[in-house]
Amino acid sequence: MNTLEKCVLFIDYANLNCGFEQYGVRADYADLIEYAGTGRFVVENHVFVPIDPRLPHGRDADIERLWQAGCLVHSKIGTQAGDTYRCDFDIEMTLEIMRIAEFVKPDIIVLGSGDKNFIPVVLELRRRGIRVEIAAFAGVNASRELILKSSGFIDLGIYLDEWHEKEKIACSGSCVSEELTKDEEENGENNED
Repeated sequence: MNTLEKCVLFIDYANLNCGFEQYGVRADYADLIEYAGTGRFVVENHVFVPIDPRLPHGRDADIERLWQAGCLVHSKIGTQAGDTYRCDFDIEMTLEIMRIAEFVKPDIIVLGSGDKNFIPVVLELRRRGIRVEIAAFAGVNASRELILKSSGFIDLGIYLDEWHEKEKIACSGSCVSEELTKDEEENGENNED
C-alpha cells in the first residue's frame, strides 16, 4: 500500500518561463517536476502552454519535451494583441484543477504559477482540505498575496541555487574545459597553431 501523499502538479508555462528568463536559465521541467514531487506520489503533471498565433509551431519542440517528461500538455492558440499576443489560460487551468480535486482527490496540489488570479481557486481547494503549494520565484513572478493564502511556498530561486550546485558537482571540472573550448570557438580562436 502506498503511504505517500497523492500530489498533482499544475504548471502555468508562460508564468514560470518568465521567471526562469529573469534568471537567464532555460527551464528543465522534468527536473522541476521531480523536485516538486520529492517524497510524494505524483499522480499527474499538467502543463498549460500558450501558443503564439504568429508562430503556431514555435513551441513544438518544447511541447514534445514536456510529453517526454511525462506531462499532460494542454495547449491553446492565443490571439494577437498589437506586437504581441494574449493567451489567458486561467479559466482552463481552474476548471482542470477543480475537476482533478473532485475526481482524483489529491492530498496536495502544486501550482506552478505566481498569478494572483488563482487566489479564489487556492482558497476553495484549501476549504476542501487540499494542501495547495505555490511554486514560483519570490519577488519575480509570485504574487505576495497568493503566497500568503497558499498552504506552502516552493521558492524556485532556491531550486535554481540547488540545481546550479548539482550541475557544478556533476561537471567537476570537465564542463569548464568544454565551456572554454566553446567560447574559444565562438570568438574565432583556434588552439591548433
